[in-house]
Amino acid sequence: MADQHITNGNGNGNGLTQKEMLIMVLEGQEKINERIDALHEKVNTKMSRQEFSGYFVAISALVVLVNALMV
Repeated sequence: MADQHITNGNGNGNGLTQKEMLIMVLEGQEKINERIDALHEKVNTKMSRQEFSGYFVAISALVVLVNALMV
């Protein structure tokens, strides 16, 4: 079976076979997946608001405790 060229509605082809078009789509998907992975890494390295609040409360409690022991 020969490769079929993809055509649009008016019969003009874009010069690509279905196999070539599929390869292009798969390569594009790989690039998208790499970008998503990079964004996940960036997000996971940032401190969340919940973590920041927890550290702030812990440090505040420590400061209050030290202040109470000094008086």
